[in-house]
Amino acid sequence: MMNFLRKYQVHVLVGLLSFFVLYIALGFGSSFFVKGSPNDTIVEVDGVKIPLRTYWSHYNRSLDTTKPLDEAGRNQKRDETIRDLVQNAVFKREVDHYGIRVPDTQVAISLTQVPGFQTDGKFDPQRYMQVIQSQLRITPQEFEEEQRLSIAFYKLRWMMQSAIKVTDKEMELNGQYPAFAKSSQVEETEVKDPKTGKVTGHKKRQRSEMEIRELFRKKLWEEKTYYGFNQWLTQIGQQLRVKTHFDVLENGAQG
Repeated sequence: MMNFLRKYQVHVLVGLLSFFVLYIALGFGSSFFVKGSPNDTIVEVDGVKIPLRTYWSHYNRSLDTTKPLDEAGRNQKRDETIRDLVQNAVFKREVDHYGIRVPDTQVAISLTQVPGFQTDGKFDPQRYMQVIQSQLRITPQEFEEEQRLSIAFYKLRWMMQSAIKVTDKEMELNGQYPAFAKSSQVEETEVKDPKTGKVTGHKKRQRSEMEIRELFRKKLWEEKTYYGFNQWLTQIGQQLRVKTHFDVLENGAQG
C-alpha cells in the first residue's frame, strides 16, 4: 500500500480499506493469470484496463529504499500494488455510480491541510511540487486525482453511514443492554498535567441512564454500519472480475 499517502492523506479509510482488500481477494488469484497480454496493461478490472506505468508508479512509491527486497518480498509488494490498483478502480466506479462529485476547490483545500506539504504550518507550493516530483514521482495532476478519489469515497461512506439508524425498538429488543448498562455505569478519564501533558492520574464519574442508552445506541449503530459495509463489500468482491497480466513485468519496462 502507499505508505506516504497513508501517512499524509486527509481522509483515511483504514478500517474500510482493510475489508475491501480482503473481499477483493475473493476475485483475485492465479486463476486470472493470463499469458500473452498487451504490454501496456497490467491488470483489468471488470474490463477496465490499468496501464503498466500506473503499476510502477504505485509500486515504486510503496518501497522502502532502506530495506532491499528478496524475491518473496517483491512478489508480496507486487500483489499489494495490484490490490491497490483494483481497489482504486472499484472505488472510482462506485463513486461515479452514486454521482459523487468533488470540485477542484475541495481538492485544493485538502492539499493545503496535508502536513507534508506545509512549511511552518502553512501550505508551501514549492514543497508540494518537490514532494510530488522527488518522493512520489508522479505529476501533480495524478496525485490530485488520487486525492479527489479519496475525498469522493469518504463522501460515499458518509452518505451510506447517514442512512443507518438505530431505533428505540431495536434497543428494547436487544438482550445485550442489561450487561452493557452494568459495565458502563462509570466513566473513567485521564487527568493530565496542564504544563507537561503527562498523565498524573484518573478520575471517575457516574454516567446517567440517558448517557448509557446513547452509548448503547452508538454501539449498535457501529455494529450495523460494520455489517452493512461488510455485506456491500462482499457483494462487490463476489461479482468482481479481475485479470492480471504479470507477463508484462517480465519485460522489466518501468515506463
